[in-house]
Amino acid sequence: MPKTAIFAAAALCLSGAAVSAASVSPVSYSMQNGETGSYTYWDDSYNAPGAPTTTSKAFLSGGVGDLTDGVIATQNWNSTPGPYVGWVSISPRISFFFGQVWDFTSVTFHFDDSNGTGGVRTPQKIEVNDSFLSYVTDPGGSAPIAHTINLASVAPTNTLVFDIFAQNSSWIMLSEVTFDAAPVPIPASGLLLLGALGGFAAWRRKRA
Repeated sequence: MPKTAIFAAAALCLSGAAVSAASVSPVSYSMQNGETGSYTYWDDSYNAPGAPTTTSKAFLSGGVGDLTDGVIATQNWNSTPGPYVGWVSISPRISFFFGQVWDFTSVTFHFDDSNGTGGVRTPQKIEVNDSFLSYVTDPGGSAPIAHTINLASVAPTNTLVFDIFAQNSSWIMLSEVTFDAAPVPIPASGLLLLGALGGFAAWRRKRA
């Protein structure tokens, strides 16, 4: 295929009008480890070398673990404690780091909602990037819930930071966090550069 055609095809792909959002995963996240109660609610699978995964509230960084392992709890903490990371004496601040800049559309937190059993409730609110708050609505019942936050107002980034606040000093039990995002479109200047490179390639071929 001629180089000009290659550059034209690349420009066409990169300038596509709308790119659908898809699930993306962080390369690492950092936070204080979970705490202990009737069970241990630590981030047991956190994979950073030497991470203090068996120390309550110890700072974890440079790895991933229970919160992004694809396991979403479908039962309460007292039935299946394994998937949950839990906090009761702190408001956890969790920073997620991605391998590239993404245009995020939403994030979903999977919390337990035991309606107070064992002191476990849905959180009151979540702050996003020290910028805006999302209040968690208790849907009724006592099954685990999914709370989705629209991130359309967040500029493309490779880092997302969340502060989770409990209600009435209750336990926060979190099993998974998932993200949807779209690639960041190449700017117009980038498309012009591709066109210029294509033209230069054609000029060199003619002179050869």
